[in-house]
Amino acid sequence: MNVLRKYWPDLGMLVVAATVIGIMMNYRSMSELSIILWLSFIAILVHQFEEYRWPGYFGGLFNIVIFKSEQPKHYPLNPHSAMIINLVIAYIFYLLPVFFPNLLWLALAPIFMGFFQFIWHGIFANIKAKTWYNPGLFAVLVFHFPIGGWYMYYITVHNLASTTDWIIGFVYFVVAVYFFIIKGNMWMKDIHSPYHFSDKQMGPYLTK
Repeated sequence: MNVLRKYWPDLGMLVVAATVIGIMMNYRSMSELSIILWLSFIAILVHQFEEYRWPGYFGGLFNIVIFKSEQPKHYPLNPHSAMIINLVIAYIFYLLPVFFPNLLWLALAPIFMGFFQFIWHGIFANIKAKTWYNPGLFAVLVFHFPIGGWYMYYITVHNLASTTDWIIGFVYFVVAVYFFIIKGNMWMKDIHSPYHFSDKQMGPYLTK
């Protein structure tokens, strides 16, 4: 568990490499919808790598800037809770639609989350930190936005999604944000957590 807790963002990038190779080898036999969903899965893994490995100081942003924590290296977010929350988001919430591409509402929810990340990283967090960038924003602009836009365009042009798909997809997105991100962080916070972020993961906020 300690190895996974330390290296899960790096393992995610190995999954990215394997996924890219798999797409390149099989793209002729893959549907466009399937390719988009695999790319959406790649997007969240890149996003998580940016947040927790390079530049990797999302922990500092979250605990110091957003929550003004007096124990910022492990409260309210800590490396263990970050790992659990992010693995569930990536390997359940984002990966599941890949295997059920015809359930459009299942895929719409993570697509919506990708767009929502701009509100969090691009607007809210930057205003709080008084910056133009924070870890996660690059993946939002370079991966989530174009891939999500491609998905929206494809299902709209081909008239694939019903009104019910859009409604359920949005509701599922809201529920996922609430339970995975908001409540997940609250449930797993521990002022006595033995798992601490490094100085590097605190980033430029540590001395502020």
